[in-house]
Amino acid sequence: MSIQSLKPIFEAENIAIVGASKDPGKAAHQIQKRMIKQGFKGRLFPVNPREKEILGLPCYPSVADIKERLDLIVICVPARAVLSVMRQAADREDIKGAVIISAGFAETGIPQQAELQQEIVEVARAAKIRVFGPNCIGVINTRISLNTTFSPGCDALPGDIGYFTQSGALGGSLIMLALDQPYPLGYSKWAHVGNMCDVNNLEILEYYGQDPEVKVIAGYMEGVPNGRELMILADRITRKKPVLLLKVGRTDIGSKATFSHTGTLSGSDKIYDAAFAQSGIVRVNTVDELIYSAKALSMAPYPAGNRVCIITEAGGPGIIAMDELGSDKSVRLAPVTEKTQEAIKEALPPMAMVCKPNGYIDMTAAAMEKEHMDTLRLVLDDPNVDSAILISLPPTFLPAEKLAQEIAGVIKEYKKPVMVCFMKGEPMLAARAYLEEAGIPTFDTPAQASRALINMTKAAARLDFQGSGFSDVGKAAGKAHQLVEGAAKEMRNLLEPEAIKLLSDYGLRMYPHFLVNSREEAVKAAKEIGFPVVLKIVSPQIIHKSEYKGVRLNLKNEEEVAGSYDSLVGHIKTAAPEAEIKGVLAAPFVTGGIEVIVGMIRDPQFGPVVMFGSGGIMVEVFQDVSFRVAPFSKEAALQMIKETKISQVLKGIRGEEPKDIDSLANLLAKIGDVAVDNSMISEMDLNPVLVLEKGVTVLDARVIIGE
Repeated sequence: MSIQSLKPIFEAENIAIVGASKDPGKAAHQIQKRMIKQGFKGRLFPVNPREKEILGLPCYPSVADIKERLDLIVICVPARAVLSVMRQAADREDIKGAVIISAGFAETGIPQQAELQQEIVEVARAAKIRVFGPNCIGVINTRISLNTTFSPGCDALPGDIGYFTQSGALGGSLIMLALDQPYPLGYSKWAHVGNMCDVNNLEILEYYGQDPEVKVIAGYMEGVPNGRELMILADRITRKKPVLLLKVGRTDIGSKATFSHTGTLSGSDKIYDAAFAQSGIVRVNTVDELIYSAKALSMAPYPAGNRVCIITEAGGPGIIAMDELGSDKSVRLAPVTEKTQEAIKEALPPMAMVCKPNGYIDMTAAAMEKEHMDTLRLVLDDPNVDSAILISLPPTFLPAEKLAQEIAGVIKEYKKPVMVCFMKGEPMLAARAYLEEAGIPTFDTPAQASRALINMTKAAARLDFQGSGFSDVGKAAGKAHQLVEGAAKEMRNLLEPEAIKLLSDYGLRMYPHFLVNSREEAVKAAKEIGFPVVLKIVSPQIIHKSEYKGVRLNLKNEEEVAGSYDSLVGHIKTAAPEAEIKGVLAAPFVTGGIEVIVGMIRDPQFGPVVMFGSGGIMVEVFQDVSFRVAPFSKEAALQMIKETKISQVLKGIRGEEPKDIDSLANLLAKIGDVAVDNSMISEMDLNPVLVLEKGVTVLDARVIIGE
């Protein structure tokens, strides 16, 4: 259905509450009471065959007995009665949405209850009724005081944040935390999807993306059935408005038994990190971070760049802010101009530390209102400063509220964000409330202020993004390679010569090689390749050759090649008697360059995911890796490389010449294309790959088919 099918729910004018009750201990009673108290701008129709009126409103025996038009029904009856109510709603032909508060369906794990839920879905779809739930508390639209929830503290305070959640309790807590700020933080929409039998979190995200009343989207997510759909949607939305997501499950790596290094190193959470960053979603780690980041994005102007200046009147809190900023490469300390530095020194007491390091100003506790104002104005006036963090715990001789009034005037002069940290506590509450009422976000701690600014900077950098994103990156050819199809039919992995052929056919330059089956053929191949050479066993049963000592390196002449061929084959026959030996691969022995790993794994939610990192035998020890969901552009591949520590080595250190990062980025993007085309490939492992001063060389390639 069109996403606009949700609008009649969020904009409902006439609502029936089925299962309405006079008992304050019932959810239906609290929902009706809250809607009346908060001044719902439409009409409510309580439904209960045993009551004449509830909370001053006439009660109806059934949905069918309501003669006026209905837009939405809120169902609060036992699970066994819900299907009958939905059938009545379908018969009316005017109801567009249903919020099923009732629990006891698929979430129980009982097959009969799951079947009952499916019956409800079938009735709703036939009648074109959109369903929230079951087992959910529905929706809020603060503009019209529509509120189907029974969570405590979920008052309707208009604002511009749109919340969605997979947990009703957690979602209610988000609102309570937002309203518990020094000056209550309002919101526009809120939605809990419950069992997601129909309406899901992606639809809410898309609806908010199109809603002009929602400026910032904030969500709590436990999982998503289609990760690629999420990425395509978010890639489009985050170019227009920020999306903050709290995705839980960081410690559950979701690992499974895998054949490749890539599979060992990839965890579902690492892939979520990559997918979110790739599509512009700002991931947060805690409920508090979700709220204070949303507050910053809702209140403050967005920064034009990532250069941050810290202004503090106390050393300890300032250092905490420095540490937080230093933990994320998205921001950097502002290179304040010498002219500004000199002016700040003149404005501050002699003991002040100005730009040591540059971008960090410790005014000391001797700074009064004027010093705060002058320093802040000079910093914001500097063209090299995009944003600022102001940290202060005003002493008793400097009234906090008066200071807030003075600095608010300065901040409002500029279109640059300033995160103000007056620390948490009763003495600071009035000052912080004044600032937030003026549209200036305040924070309990320096770390909060810094993290909020980091998240704001990430979101702002994505707005009006014109580059190639996940939703518009060019797709690969789309036709599976015959080698892959053949191996899949035979239920085996690709042999290394086949893997080399596959990659070669995709335009990747691979090393010259020969598959040989005798010592004489091995010698002949080595002479044609040129010494030194390497010999590698080729067997469908031997995936990691080093574990079976299935490789002979640096063979410099005919005698070494002949002897090594015999010893290699003989050793494998003894060490792995079950292995079918298809031959021995002869290839050049290449030295020099930097060893890296390139891999691919097919994630159940996001599909093909490419990995890059430090290579060689220590890859699983150091785990210096980054990920991208395929397909992706060369520009995305370059950023992927930049995220790893090995990137510094590739750029050249201690007199070493820089390596060919451009060719490496092409390789990464091309592996993504191979993965997109060939859905039967479950894993690929290119390890090691040598990055040379010109070009890259794949020294070992494994392609795993199927599960």
